Amino acid sequence: MLLEKSSWPTVETYFAKCDLVVLGFGSTENHGRHNPLGTDWMAPTRILELVDERRPEILVGPTLHLGSADHFADYPGTLSLGDRLLYEVVRRITGQLYHYGARHFVLVNGHGGNTRAIQDVGYELNDIGCQVALLNWWKLAGELNSEWGGGHGGAQETSADLWIDPDSVDLDALGPQDLVDDGGRAIGTVGFDQVSFEGATPMLLRRARRYATNGWIGPDDPADASSEWGEKMLTATADWTCDFIDAFEKSPLPKPIDRVWPLRQ
Repeated sequence: MLLEKSSWPTVETYFAKCDLVVLGFGSTENHGRHNPLGTDWMAPTRILELVDERRPEILVGPTLHLGSADHFADYPGTLSLGDRLLYEVVRRITGQLYHYGARHFVLVNGHGGNTRAIQDVGYELNDIGCQVALLNWWKLAGELNSEWGGGHGGAQETSADLWIDPDSVDLDALGPQDLVDDGGRAIGTVGFDQVSFEGATPMLLRRARRYATNGWIGPDDPADASSEWGEKMLTATADWTCDFIDAFEKSPLPKPIDRVWPLRQ
């Protein structure tokens, strides 16, 4: 049951008998020279479409296309709300759904940078008597099958894009990561904000374009991606999500806590 295709009386009737809602969260940001900027909302949207096909009786809300991606701000086309504004947007959306009767929230996320803001809202919803589940699809996929794991814009996400919208992937633009050791000769760049020095991996905080020349980062080379991989991975993730929802909607609601949180002012 897609919220955006439902009338308000239909939604009112739904919340009179059910308190569960599924929402998607993504981002519009760099994913390498070959992938579309919408990669992080395309995957959650497809997963939610599959969930709707399998559980049409459950209310599924629209996927938010903008997230917190300030670390990619130097790649043209990236549109970031930042942590603070994303927190306010998530809080407002879930607050309105709470007003209508939602108490069980399943949040399907496609971008790691969104996690902090979503978690902060989730804690506050739990304080007022809700159950909130955060499903980071790329992490779940790697747990369901270790061969499906990946990084940012690599084979995992490229495979998802190839199945969802093959025309959105520019295979001619595939290339190496071309990471730059911008911390000096003795400090090697190994991943997101991570560098290597004498056996340890501290963080070197800077915008990603300073060290990620291509834009994709991770152990999974996008040259290994395939539409078949994407279909199997997203279908299995959606099937798992449906099973999780079946169990989660029966979870008992917590007792509200009388607390004022000074997390965001």
